[in-house]
Amino acid sequence: MSCSAPAGPAAQPFWEMLALLAREPGMEWLELGFPGRAATFWHGSRGAACRTEVAAHPGDSRRCGERGAAVAGREFSCPRKHSLGPWPLKTLSLLECSGDSRLWQAYLEGLKKFLAFRKSMGMPATWPIPEEQVRGFLAVESLYSSPKTLTYVAALSYLSKLTGNPDPLVDPITHCMVIGLKRRAGILRDKYLPITIEVLRSLLGALESVCITHYECLLFHALFTVAFFGALRVGEMVAKHRDVQQPELLYLSDLQLTERRVAICLSNSPVGQERHVITLELSGEPWVCPVLALRSYVTVRSQLEGPLFMHSDNTTVTKKEFLTVLRWALRLLGLCPEQYGVHSFWLGTAITAARCGYPREDVTRPGKMALWDPREIVATETNGKIEANELPSFL
Repeated sequence: MSCSAPAGPAAQPFWEMLALLAREPGMEWLELGFPGRAATFWHGSRGAACRTEVAAHPGDSRRCGERGAAVAGREFSCPRKHSLGPWPLKTLSLLECSGDSRLWQAYLEGLKKFLAFRKSMGMPATWPIPEEQVRGFLAVESLYSSPKTLTYVAALSYLSKLTGNPDPLVDPITHCMVIGLKRRAGILRDKYLPITIEVLRSLLGALESVCITHYECLLFHALFTVAFFGALRVGEMVAKHRDVQQPELLYLSDLQLTERRVAICLSNSPVGQERHVITLELSGEPWVCPVLALRSYVTVRSQLEGPLFMHSDNTTVTKKEFLTVLRWALRLLGLCPEQYGVHSFWLGTAITAARCGYPREDVTRPGKMALWDPREIVATETNGKIEANELPSFL
């Protein structure tokens, strides 16, 4: 896997985001992050015709605070606090690898939205970002989508810290506004309870009373068990919107089913191009075994290529339908549906896996594991309520 700056103007979101940031006052030093390369990418993003060579020796980047550099016809100096170290290109490349392309695309969109807001309000272009600008941006964007707004301000926080500026979200008023958005979006850690193995057993038993057809019972039995043992993202299991393209959605061809195990190839890896594989073993408890559940479902499913989880009429299961069945089953069990969501499966798996002794890097993303054995979870988890505040600190 290679994560490096693009050689031309056809940029990846991370580098496009940095190019846009480099146009801000006091951010010109970012253009010195490419020793030994022509600054084609940066100036191409501005539409400028000029080409400026950056010093080829790593030592020059260390001395950037002691000299001025002419870039795009402007004179500026690179403050020491902004130095990316003796190998700035490698530093930025590793930073790119710390997140996936979807994250950087969302951060890029957030930066663009903020710059557009600032311009429309006639606010000055300045960093660190003034408190009133962040608060105003939060207030305006929250009228449209709370989850997106949270991502946008997370981008401003990340870029501020990257460039050596204070985190704009530390301000007490701004912090409280962010908490309010999280509560509205329902993503605070204490919002949802985890679905433990005990709750999962009961949910599967309730499906026969909730689902109308035998096919739907097999479909959601497979969905719930795979959601728990595979710790999949929502977008990997079901469609957020039926007619919108969703690259991360799992397809039938991503499934490799054998007699004793199942391998699920994730369409998009969290970092880079390599595909992660989740391997699930045959469980000693057939009722909650994901291998048996998938085998029963695939037997009745159409063999036409398409999303893995489909209704009998070959339409994709949506997030809304997933939640509808889940909440009807919870209500039937006497549990409060509002206390559970699609993330409850992942929460329950993460808690149980941590108790089973899996390393923290495996618990945070079980898809990285070579083997995810349901028998260990079934054997370890016992009856009893697990509170959300029992989540390991690294989650």
